[in-house]
Amino acid sequence: MLNEGITLLQEFQKFKKKNPSGSMAEFGKFLSDTEESNSTSLEKMGEKMPFQFPADSIDDYLGWVWGRLIEFTHVWEKKAFANLDISNTTEFGILLFVLSHSGCSKRDVTAHVHQEKSTIYEVIKRLVSKNLIIENADENDKRVKSLTLSENGKQAAFMSLSRMKKVSKHLVAPLNETDKVQMFDALVLLDKYHQKCFEKYNGKRWEEMEKDLLS
Repeated sequence: MLNEGITLLQEFQKFKKKNPSGSMAEFGKFLSDTEESNSTSLEKMGEKMPFQFPADSIDDYLGWVWGRLIEFTHVWEKKAFANLDISNTTEFGILLFVLSHSGCSKRDVTAHVHQEKSTIYEVIKRLVSKNLIIENADENDKRVKSLTLSENGKQAAFMSLSRMKKVSKHLVAPLNETDKVQMFDALVLLDKYHQKCFEKYNGKRWEEMEKDLLS
C-alpha cells in the first residue's frame, strides 16, 4: 500500500507540473490516459519481439532483450578469440589492465574485474602458464608478486584489442551515430548505478538487495 501511495503521489506531481490548476477529476482522466498509453506501448513493444513473449512492464521486455544481447555478444566474442592466445573477455580485460598498470598486484586486478577473487586468481595462473603474464616476487616480501606482460602477452593484448574493436563495431552495426551517442549515455548511467550497487552489495544475498532496491 505504501508503494502504491508513493506511485500515486509521483503521478500527481507530474500532473500538477503540467496542469497547475487542474482538478481531481482531470487528474483521474490523466491517470486513465497514462495507463492506456502504457498499455499501448507494451503492445507495440510486444509486436517488435522476434517471437511472442508475455510481459507486464517495459522492464520485462528490456530485461529479455538485454539477455539476448549478452548471448549474442558471447557468440561473437567466442568466434573472435577462436585463433588467439586468449579465449574470453575476462582474460582480455586482465591483459589490458596489466598492460596499463605494469607492476600491479593480483589484488589490484581483482578490484578492477567484477568477479570472484578465486576465479580471477585462476585466470591469472592460466595466463602465467601461457607465458603471457610474468609474476615478479617482491624483494622485501616474497609472498607479494607484481605482474607484468611478457612480449608474448603484449602481442596477444594488441591483437585481441584489434579484434575486439571489430566486435564492438559489429555489435552496434545497425545504429547511426545519434543512436550510438544516446545508447552510450544510457549505458554510462546504468554503469554508474550498478557500480554503486556492486560496491554496496557485493558479497550479500539477493534477498538483502531486494529489500533496499526493489521494495
